[in-house]
Amino acid sequence: MKKVCLFNFAPMENFHGYRLETFDPLIYFSKGSHWSLSDLIVSGLNGYDQRRALFAGAAGVDRLYRERNPNYMRMVGDFIDRFRDFDLIVMGTYNFIHPEVLARELKKPIKILGFVDDPLSTYVRGIPYLWAFDGAFFISPGYIENQVFDDAIQRWGNKPAMWWPLVAAPFTRPEKADENFFRQRDGDVVYVGNPYGPKVDKLIRLKRHFGDRLRIHGRWQFKGYLGFVRGLLGKPVYPHRVTSLAPEERTQLYWRTKIGFNMHFSDHPYETGNMRMYETPAHGMLMVCDKAAANAHDRIFKSGTEAVYYDSFNESIELIEHYLTHDEERVRIAQAGYERYWKDYEWGRNLKKLLDWASMIRH
Repeated sequence: MKKVCLFNFAPMENFHGYRLETFDPLIYFSKGSHWSLSDLIVSGLNGYDQRRALFAGAAGVDRLYRERNPNYMRMVGDFIDRFRDFDLIVMGTYNFIHPEVLARELKKPIKILGFVDDPLSTYVRGIPYLWAFDGAFFISPGYIENQVFDDAIQRWGNKPAMWWPLVAAPFTRPEKADENFFRQRDGDVVYVGNPYGPKVDKLIRLKRHFGDRLRIHGRWQFKGYLGFVRGLLGKPVYPHRVTSLAPEERTQLYWRTKIGFNMHFSDHPYETGNMRMYETPAHGMLMVCDKAAANAHDRIFKSGTEAVYYDSFNESIELIEHYLTHDEERVRIAQAGYERYWKDYEWGRNLKKLLDWASMIRH
């Protein structure tokens, strides 16, 4: 059985011939924080992410390593001892091991670097590390402007790379997905996500238009009252408390809702393929989503056939209103998106594909 370090995934004793283990570098660092209230509001970081931000970028990792930070060096030593003889090391979210250590101390394992927050973090948490890895995966088939990620990554190092759809855990599939499953839904629109970057401003406009027809959930700071706290910085206020959902609650809400709204971090058509992009069709909702660089969104779900995409925020509202009043069209597209997800993007199949591909890189 092959041994795999798969960072930020649940351990599994036997996943199709792979033993999956994980590693938490954050336990080596203090939970103490020096962030101010304004920092929290602007960055959207919670206590867990504050520690993560200490070394989530290559510059931070390099400084911890060069200064021989005792906590960091203890973490690195434990990582080497534990995974020195593994077959694969897959950095599933971000890399926290200095590339010099990877190259010098971890020669046996095949090492795969994840590009997961691109293009925002490409030159922060991607390219500086790539030389020390055997290959890479990327979650967004679109990169920036008119360039797809496949072409971009070849310019950075000519390493083997593959697209890995961002489905990090299994979704619940209904026992019976007949036409009533798609048609008989009492909720109009839903958005589940955290308040990163400019997204809150868009949600304010969306809520102002749809009112009670739109449900918004997520892990929002200050016990869900972040939308109110924004006013302290002169930002537009989201005047509602936002609550999180347990997995079963989220599943039930999705099964009852007609349309799932999706947007990515960038204001321009760059990245595509966040978690919402898969969980929306997977639960039988029609997805209304922003477009990506080089129309790469169409590679995931076909436009107008399996999902609906918008060029502007105003257009997204028009599309939602259209499909709320044209049920036959909504059901047809939602059903096609559902079938495409369960045919091509089920998490176990894609994870095995990634591990099989990575295992063959040096052959």
